[in-house]
Amino acid sequence: MAKPNARLDAARKAYREALDAARTAPTPEAWATLLAAGKELSAAEDPRSRGRRGRRRAAPGAEQPEGPLGQGEGVE
Repeated sequence: MAKPNARLDAARKAYREALDAARTAPTPEAWATLLAAGKELSAAEDPRSRGRRGRRRAAPGAEQPEGPLGQGEGVE
C-alpha cells in the first residue's frame, strides 16, 4: 500500500469543499476557488510532471543569427 501523502489529502479535501461551495452558490469567487483547488489537486497527484527537467537550453553553437546588418553594425 502506498504511503499516505498529506499534501494530496489536503488538496482532495480542499477540492471537495470548493466543489460543494460552487454548487451551493455559483459565484465567480467560488468558481475561482474551485479552479485553484483543482490545479493544486492535479499538481499533488503527479508532482513529477512539474518542471522536472527545467527549461531547455539551445544546443551549443546554435545561436540565432544577428540579422541582415551583422554584428555591431548600425544604420546611418
